Amino acid sequence: MEGRGGLILVCLGLFIIFITVALIIDVRYSKLPNKLTMSGTIFGLSFHTWSEGWDGLLFSLIGACTGFLIVFVLYVIGALGAGDVKLFAAIGAIMGVMFVMQTLVYAILWAGLIGLFLLLIQRKIRTTSRKLAGWLFSILALKKFETFFELKQQKNIKFPFMYAVFPAVAVTIYYSLL
Repeated sequence: MEGRGGLILVCLGLFIIFITVALIIDVRYSKLPNKLTMSGTIFGLSFHTWSEGWDGLLFSLIGACTGFLIVFVLYVIGALGAGDVKLFAAIGAIMGVMFVMQTLVYAILWAGLIGLFLLLIQRKIRTTSRKLAGWLFSILALKKFETFFELKQQKNIKFPFMYAVFPAVAVTIYYSLL
């Protein structure tokens, strides 16, 4: 391993270990501890600062802030937990802004597929579709934006978001290496 290519492989390897540990913990305890997410963020900031100087620090900070802020919006409406917000800050700090944005898009798609699968298994697709249509009509046609925040109080199907994040990371890595 020489030069920049070797450093990229080290970073990617440590990132894969980080994401795997996050998956195991989230599946087992339905929680992502601050020690894990903060360690990931600090690693990303430190690694990129050490390997690339000020440019690396800026790369890592922009990635962390992007991951945090975008997922924070989903947290505010009740779609995700606080651990997921901090996890995406860590992903951004380690892998950068483009990677964290691509991973989030893929994770949302995976979460939709998983949610649809769970609705089919539980035979709740018709009921949920009616509720969703009512919410969308209320928000879009009647312009009742408070309905958007009422979604947070609804009883929804829940599963660890890492079920969607882990394959999303794999897809992002795959397409990043092409």
